[in-house]
Amino acid sequence: MSKKKALRKEIANIPNIITISRLLLAFPLIYFLETKRLFPVLILIIFAGISDYIDGFIARKLKLKTRLGSILDPLSDKIFLLIPLLWLCKNNIVPFWSLSLILFRELIISSLRATVKDGLPASALGKYKTFFFFVSLCLFFLPLKINFIMNMAIIFYWLSFLLTFLTFIDYLRIKKNSI
Repeated sequence: MSKKKALRKEIANIPNIITISRLLLAFPLIYFLETKRLFPVLILIIFAGISDYIDGFIARKLKLKTRLGSILDPLSDKIFLLIPLLWLCKNNIVPFWSLSLILFRELIISSLRATVKDGLPASALGKYKTFFFFVSLCLFFLPLKINFIMNMAIIFYWLSFLLTFLTFIDYLRIKKNSI
C-alpha cells in the first residue's frame, strides 16, 4: 500500500475523525475566549473531554489505533487544556509560573514521545491528570461565580498540577528503562 493510501486510511478512521474535529474546535475556543463568551467555552471544553474519551474508547474496542491518532490525540488534549489555561493566566486566575512549568513538562514529554516508535502511552495517572484539568476548567468557566465552585476549580487545578509532575517522573522512568 502506498504512503498516500495508508495516510488516507488513518485519517478516515472514526477515532481520528473525532480527534481532528476536536483540533478544529480550537479556533472557536480561541474566538470565544477572546470575546469573553465563556458559556460557549464551557460547552467546547465539555465536548472536548467527552470526545477525547469516545475516540479512545472506539480506538481500543475496534482496534483502530494508528500512528496519526497517537500523535494527534495528545496534541488535541494539550491544545484544549493549554489555551484556556493561558486565558486563566492572562486574567490572573492561575499564576503564570505554574503554567510555565506545565508547558515545560509537556514539551519534554512530547519530545520523549517522538523518540519512541509507538510513542509513550498515557499512564493511568496521566489520564487522571487530564481528567482533573478538564474538571478544573469546567468549574472555572461555569457561569455561576460562587466561591465554593471557584475554590473547587482551584483545588482541582492544583491537584492536576501535582499530577503533572508525578506523571513527568513516571515518563522519565519509562524512557530511561526503554533506552
